Amino acid sequence: MEKTIEAHDFVALKKQVAILNRTYTSVNDRSVRNVVVADVVAKVRELLPENDDTEHFLAVIQAPTLTKAQAERELARLREYVTPFPMVSSAQLAKLFKKVKKLPEPNWDMIDRYESSYLGWDDHGSQRKYLVAPHAGKLVGVYGEFDSKPLNGLCAICHQLGTVSMFLSKVKARGADGNYTKRGNLICRDSFSCNAQLSELEYLDRFIETTLVQ
Repeated sequence: MEKTIEAHDFVALKKQVAILNRTYTSVNDRSVRNVVVADVVAKVRELLPENDDTEHFLAVIQAPTLTKAQAERELARLREYVTPFPMVSSAQLAKLFKKVKKLPEPNWDMIDRYESSYLGWDDHGSQRKYLVAPHAGKLVGVYGEFDSKPLNGLCAICHQLGTVSMFLSKVKARGADGNYTKRGNLICRDSFSCNAQLSELEYLDRFIETTLVQ
């Protein structure tokens, strides 16, 4: 099956279906419900390929009797169209993090590649977080100190409110030759939860752009 849906688009799709579920269970005004359904259908069409599976999916989710279990089953079928985050070998990771001598590797068994727009994992021993993400047509790696103190705040990657911590990365100081400074961003403590909320790539791209050592 051709992979035609990106991970962040699949997350966006799940969010739209959740809106429908809430609408069907909490809104009694038929005209209001019809407006919400029409809006969701239009957005879903933008996310999915034009084929019979999409038409079947749209027919199912437009039924006012749609249950959460039904929605999850239909989403599971569409998951087959999602392009998973690529498996990154040990050799590839070593190239992405050339300056790290003892690089801890991610636990792939704990990563849902079908809902991952980036790869993130922690090294609790050194209090570092490592991230691999697409940027300018290729995968890049960034890492930094990750504060152990949890905070409530807005994540710089998924742009959602949640449990975050300060991520400090070393970047070249502007106008300085060979000098570096530390740049801080609040990001989700849990990269899995962050990916599950990441429905557009704008903020991830911005984070990577400003965090890379140029």
